[in-house]
Amino acid sequence: MLKREDLRGNWQSPVIETIENPDGSIMFIKREAVFVDDNWDIFIRAFLDEEGKKPFFTIHAKGNYILGEESANLTGAVTVDFNNRARYVTAHQKSLVDMLNETSPDEDWMLDLEHDVSTKGCILVPSIETCPVEYDVVKIQEEKIYFGDFTAEQKEDINKLTQGNQSPSEGLNGICSTDNRPRQLIKYPMIKIV
Repeated sequence: MLKREDLRGNWQSPVIETIENPDGSIMFIKREAVFVDDNWDIFIRAFLDEEGKKPFFTIHAKGNYILGEESANLTGAVTVDFNNRARYVTAHQKSLVDMLNETSPDEDWMLDLEHDVSTKGCILVPSIETCPVEYDVVKIQEEKIYFGDFTAEQKEDINKLTQGNQSPSEGLNGICSTDNRPRQLIKYPMIKIV
C-alpha cells in the first residue's frame, strides 16, 4: 500500500500534456507536484501552444493530504483527500487579464502577477469554501506517479453542473464531491526529479 514517504519529493510532467476540455477545445499543460510530510503543492501551467512557449495561466494550490484505502475501482491505486489551504492564479496573457478583470470587478488583475483566489475564487478555480477538499486517487508505478482522471460519464455529470444559472465556482462543486472521486487514471504520469 502507498505510504507518505513514497510520495515525498518533486514530481513533474516530462512532456506537455494535451487535455480536451468539455467544449472540445484543447489545452496544453505541464504539472508539478511537491510533497513534504503531509503537505502538498501543485502547479498547473497552461500554454497556448503544444511546445509550451506561450504561457497562458498558472494555477498554484496547496494544503495537506490524507491517504486513504486502496481504490475500489483501480488496482494498486490509493484514495487521497487533498485538503485545500490556498489557491493562486497568475494570468500570462493580456486577454485573460482583461477577462478576469471583467468577471472579478473587485480585483485588480495584472499580467504575470500571482493573485490569491482562496477566498473568492475566479472563473478558473473555485474558492476554498466552495471546494475545500479534492477527492482523488494516486498510483505510483515504475517510478512514475499517476493521479486520477474522470471517466466520460463523470465528465458529463460535472459538465451538467456547470450549465444553467450557476456561477462557475458553484458549478465546479462536482469535482469536489466524494461521489465524483476519479474512477480511472490520467494517461500522463509525472516523474520524480528530486
